[in-house]
Amino acid sequence: MSVAKSLVSNISILVVGLVLAVTGTATADVRTFQQGADGYNRAQDTSIRWSLTTNFGDTPTIEHEHGGDQGSYEMWSTGGGGSTILEAGNFFQRVLGTVSAGLFSLEAGPSYRYSRTIMRFRDVFGTGANQVPANAPITRATLQLHNTYDLGSAKSAGGAVHPDILPGEGGIMLDNPTAAPKLNAGNMGIYPMLVPVVFGNDDGTATKGRVTAKEKRRDKEPWSQVCIDARNFAPNDPFVNAFTCGPADGVEYDSQHPGAIEVIQNADPGTKTFDVTGLVNEIAENGVFITALNPEGELATLDINYGQAYHSSEYGGDNASPGDIATRPLLIIDFVPEPATVGLIAIGSLAILYRRR
Repeated sequence: MSVAKSLVSNISILVVGLVLAVTGTATADVRTFQQGADGYNRAQDTSIRWSLTTNFGDTPTIEHEHGGDQGSYEMWSTGGGGSTILEAGNFFQRVLGTVSAGLFSLEAGPSYRYSRTIMRFRDVFGTGANQVPANAPITRATLQLHNTYDLGSAKSAGGAVHPDILPGEGGIMLDNPTAAPKLNAGNMGIYPMLVPVVFGNDDGTATKGRVTAKEKRRDKEPWSQVCIDARNFAPNDPFVNAFTCGPADGVEYDSQHPGAIEVIQNADPGTKTFDVTGLVNEIAENGVFITALNPEGELATLDINYGQAYHSSEYGGDNASPGDIATRPLLIIDFVPEPATVGLIAIGSLAILYRRR
């Protein structure tokens, strides 16, 4: 063996030995962040919603050329904040669509509902007893969301919830089948937000400054995708309209971020776990954008919807029971505390995520 190869071999053995020595003595630490647990009250989330009456204005005898209606109540609402349910998905709303104020028809429908969630955990990093040190190496970060029955439609729509029978033209009453609340399955995406939003506790129409499907800050700053514009280039297309309101990819959120997550979630009840190690900085800063994708070529139906409904951070209110608190969004961060950090940084060869300064 040459002197050079021998030297490299010895250095490699030394580095491996140093890694084993340091990591063998390093004690991993864990911090958990859940609204209402252990004094933590800095979680924020909201759902933004809009809907589409596919063939707005059509009747059995009249077919209009104008676009579907995106200007419903849900377009202007947060549907989250203080709500107990957060939706992220593409849902079938009802078989009927709107003809005019108080009148409906089968030809004007169906109507779809699109929901997206934005979530943030504030004050995760710092020098407090229950915080993660700002420069600590992060070994793993996990987001747990509790899947629940989809009751968000009724909660978000408030007075706009329609009964089982609705009036049509000529005094004819029409059946109004709606997608019954159920546990849904879907391909869920979690992406970092590139811009800050104003979270609020509105459940229904947002107050000034609160994020909606139309604006990052209501009456202040619109998203780059304005709902009303969608009717000009895809007037009646439910696929396209699922992505023509609210945040735009590459502008307000980033689906190409190396830490972005896309994973199929089934319809089983209970806790769903996401590895957000690559998004730990973002989830504590601007937050993350949680959305869902229909399978290619598939639309939601009365029987099948695509997405998830989760308990929110405010689930149960300020006086929530321990059981309610246990189902709220939970962020778990595993990290390497001092003094092990110094040794790990000195090695420079471990694949551990560091908190940005």
